[in-house]
Amino acid sequence: PDGTNPSSLRTGWLARDHGDRAFLDADGCMHSARPRAVLSGVHSLRRSGVSQRTSGSRTTGSRTSGSRTSGSRTSGSRTSSRTRSGASSGRKLRAVEVEVVQVGPKPEHLLLGATGLLCLLGIVMVYSASSVASVQKDNPNWSTGVRQLVWMVLGLALGVVASRIPLTFWRDRIAPVMILVALGLQAILALDIALGAVGGPHLPFALTKNGATRWLGTEAFQVQPSDFAKLALILWLARLLDKRSREIGSRELLHPIFAVTGALALMVLLGDDLGTTLLLGVIVIVMLFLAGAPLRQVGGIAAAAASAAALVILVFGGFRVQRIAAYFNPSGHETTGGYQLLQSQIGFASGGLFGSGPGNSRAKWGYLPEADTDFILAIIGEELGLLGSLLVLGAFVVFMFAGIRIALRSRSQFGRLVAIGITTWIGVQAMINIMVTVGALPTKGITLPFVSYGGSSLMMCMLSVGVMVSVARDS
Repeated sequence: PDGTNPSSLRTGWLARDHGDRAFLDADGCMHSARPRAVLSGVHSLRRSGVSQRTSGSRTTGSRTSGSRTSGSRTSGSRTSSRTRSGASSGRKLRAVEVEVVQVGPKPEHLLLGATGLLCLLGIVMVYSASSVASVQKDNPNWSTGVRQLVWMVLGLALGVVASRIPLTFWRDRIAPVMILVALGLQAILALDIALGAVGGPHLPFALTKNGATRWLGTEAFQVQPSDFAKLALILWLARLLDKRSREIGSRELLHPIFAVTGALALMVLLGDDLGTTLLLGVIVIVMLFLAGAPLRQVGGIAAAAASAAALVILVFGGFRVQRIAAYFNPSGHETTGGYQLLQSQIGFASGGLFGSGPGNSRAKWGYLPEADTDFILAIIGEELGLLGSLLVLGAFVVFMFAGIRIALRSRSQFGRLVAIGITTWIGVQAMINIMVTVGALPTKGITLPFVSYGGSSLMMCMLSVGVMVSVARDS
């Protein structure tokens, strides 16, 4: 399976090769195992005398979970062998157990740990950042924090259910339905925007905030369809690239990709959400590249997407041009586009290394707009200091590392692409939010995954974690 002239297992061991090697078991099925795990089991068996030829002895075939090798039982990198000798001559059975325990946590455990840390920190910081605004609206100071907790519990339930669904069911049944639902929800918002443009009545369940129509529902319960569209697009694209893997790099394969992605991106853009539109484009480009599309083709798509984004900013500039101008000179636009950025930087500066303490932020007292959503990291930096901000950054690094590990360990092309797509989504969105908060990018309406207040965003992020756990279970 490794070619006509593969390196020996000993060579791989001495070279500290941590990659998996392919093996064929007695049934003709191909699996993978690490050279060190296999050699450790074989050497232990030799030292125990199991490998010696004995008249009337019979060596049972190995059963492997994740990797199957002759004479060894491996679960991840756990090797176990059972030898029965002299069964026909009345001798007692003799069993030799050899185990090689994998060092370090499994990637899905790292993923769940990072997710849990971010969610718990998000509950605390949403409560702190929103307490003043809640009181100003004649609500209890804990109202927004409790709503976030409810969303987290619902998201946890969705994630647990998603982790139990087989990966093949996600590919064959759920992915096609989700993309149709995503297109339908975005079409409802697009219809409301079109009716408003011609002076028609607005749909009763389409909500507009700050001049943008991005939500469906009521004031008490609302969802943002673009959050659902991210996961739906990832699952659908992974399914398409898996089903038509032989066509990767051809123009024919790009037709459905451009049609579906373009329709979603256009309808999201109608809601003045350029940030999510660009994020969808980044996800598609990364998945295409890692699926094996030629670099020239991927580069051409990226250049076309960047040109389209620049054209949108130039033609439909408005507040976007003001934000770009404020990015280069925040103090010169301190009363307009640069105000939010300046207040965010003041919050970080006030926090110092250890912060002012939980609940002691000054920025949340009406100085920093969107303190519990887009700019919640500034509140974290002010109350928990630089160490708290680094904790958040480290959690996202662990999340991305675990996501990449899950993708590399997946046995199917669909699983690899889904894990890479979700990791790209969460990682890039977090990176954009962090860079906006510290002033490294112009202001965008993109939340911090798992941490910022937002019901549909939190639920879809936790659902995506459940999907990645399903991928890990299939590894």
